[in-house]
Amino acid sequence: MQKLIIAIIMLSLSPILCLAQYSDKEMYQAYLKQDMAYWDSYIHHYNWSQLSKSEKERYINYEYGYIATAIDEKQPDAKKHNDDFLEHIDEMEHILPKATILTYRSSYAAYRAKLSTWEYAKQGVKAMQLAKEAVKADKNNPLALTLLGCVDFYAPGLFGGSKPNALKSFTKAEKIFCQQGDTINNWNYASVCMQLAMCLDKTGKTDEAIALCRKMLQRDPNFLFIRDEYLPQLLKKRK
Repeated sequence: MQKLIIAIIMLSLSPILCLAQYSDKEMYQAYLKQDMAYWDSYIHHYNWSQLSKSEKERYINYEYGYIATAIDEKQPDAKKHNDDFLEHIDEMEHILPKATILTYRSSYAAYRAKLSTWEYAKQGVKAMQLAKEAVKADKNNPLALTLLGCVDFYAPGLFGGSKPNALKSFTKAEKIFCQQGDTINNWNYASVCMQLAMCLDKTGKTDEAIALCRKMLQRDPNFLFIRDEYLPQLLKKRK
């Protein structure tokens, strides 16, 4: 009887234990340490249909960040994850802000472009259009601004890319995250800071990029990409 009671208690606590295991703090630290296997574990652990509305809002944002890694690592189920992502976007259409939904739709198109050479041009153009629509829907949405910055930063000039425009978007997004107090354990904030540093360097502001990287490491000493790869590259370049 005692074992049965313990088993029932453990079963009742299991959702709480899982949420604690995949807390925003743990997910953030995994991002800083480039431990995307932890994100993979989170994505595969939950059944979307069983999540609450607030849990779905959280899940879809991590899904948005995770799929890019799945594609880069050529994971065999990357396309399925992106297809699931679209279904989740459709479901959250009238729950999340319009700018956020458009940001996710733009990302979905960008992921399709990366997954298929046949659709690269078509989906790339669509991703750019949706990114612009997202910022038009809300010029102060930091997710939308970050994505538009990425589109402008990585797209060739022939296709409308512009690093100076990207710098404006990244700078504004970083400022808004800070104004909103949404910087703690937020991978989206860490990401835009990283993109901003790269853009500063590519627009001839290498010293500012170095200063930003050092500021980031004061805040997050475990940001491995910045600490072990990117900042050393910038310092070597400046010499």
